Amino acid sequence: MKFWRKSVKPVALTLGLGMFLLANQPVWAKVVDRVVATVNGVIITLSTVQERAALLKQQLQASGQPLELDEKKFILQTLDSIIEEKLQIQEAKRAGLEVEEAAVKAALNEILSKNNITLEQMEEMLLLEGRSMEQYKNHIRDQILTSKVMQFHMGKAGNVSEKQIKKYYFEHQKDYWQDKKPFVRHILFIVEEGSPAEVKASKKEQAVQVLGEIRSGADFKELAKKHSEDVSASSGGEVGWLTKGHLVPEFEAVAFRLKSGETSDIVESRYGFHIIKADKVSSGKTEPLENVKEKIRQTLAFEGRQKKYKDWMDGLKKDSMIQITLFEDESPKDSLEPSNSQEEPWEEASNVENKRVVKDQGLNQKNFQVMERKLAFIKKLRRNKKISEKEYHVRKQKLLNQL
Repeated sequence: MKFWRKSVKPVALTLGLGMFLLANQPVWAKVVDRVVATVNGVIITLSTVQERAALLKQQLQASGQPLELDEKKFILQTLDSIIEEKLQIQEAKRAGLEVEEAAVKAALNEILSKNNITLEQMEEMLLLEGRSMEQYKNHIRDQILTSKVMQFHMGKAGNVSEKQIKKYYFEHQKDYWQDKKPFVRHILFIVEEGSPAEVKASKKEQAVQVLGEIRSGADFKELAKKHSEDVSASSGGEVGWLTKGHLVPEFEAVAFRLKSGETSDIVESRYGFHIIKADKVSSGKTEPLENVKEKIRQTLAFEGRQKKYKDWMDGLKKDSMIQITLFEDESPKDSLEPSNSQEEPWEEASNVENKRVVKDQGLNQKNFQVMERKLAFIKKLRRNKKISEKEYHVRKQKLLNQL
């Protein structure tokens, strides 16, 4: 590795379903959990939205993406994604789609393997969070079910014809233009950061002498092998074909101006002094269709799936009873602050949804307020250690079953 090249930050990989278990849950502040939306009578709680938002932020950070987010907009987008999941699960059940236990077990084993933990260790982790393995399996089942119904409804949305590819290519040729690229060699005289002025002067003098030999007709490769202090010295200073944005700016600025066979003057960078030679320079050209065909196919397939998904979701939302109370009669700040509870983030998608279909689709605000007061009371009992964590979850489940 050439140390004068720009460093590249590694991209962290997420572990899919396993991230729901292993993501660090936030330490919640003083906010009472409450119902923030219903989807055809199935409730979504504030804690579920908060935990999902925290997880999404972690995934963004892990991927190196900037977190310049409008908090209210981000939390609403998170809620919308949960609503869409509910609709997909409901649609899957209406279509009679099922998930076999073997598929759930296989997915669970994959999660254990990726995270290098045993089933017993996972059960302990879930227990500490006040969750059960059955709840986690139900979460996995719902994720698989969502995937199934997506495939069922999306059909051939990702299919792309050769005609579509060609049309896209000719309409976007400017996107496939390749600037000229030089194939370069260099000779480097290293100057360590903080070196005395006399050391720097000595290195520059060496560079001047070598450049003089090159100008007099000496072989650049041989001089690179003899004098260069870069790891490329053994190959005659070979750097190879350059692409903009990969080298230190001072080096690039000169290298891309050189003509074929031309040698630069002395170039100073933070690593020392360089002498650069362009062995050859490729002319600018449009990349051939064959080279970019697969990339175009993927782009068009993605756009096709996105459009069909949006149309499908818009239809489901239009035909559903969806009530959102998030941010109603409350400040956005209060809604976005995490609470001090550890709620079941998969409960609504599994136990509650599987066991209960609310007959009265017209759940009103009064129902929500009564439920919130009761949830607040049992939460207070838990916080004051009047009841155990287990008892809290039992009482909470009973409340939810009353809806």
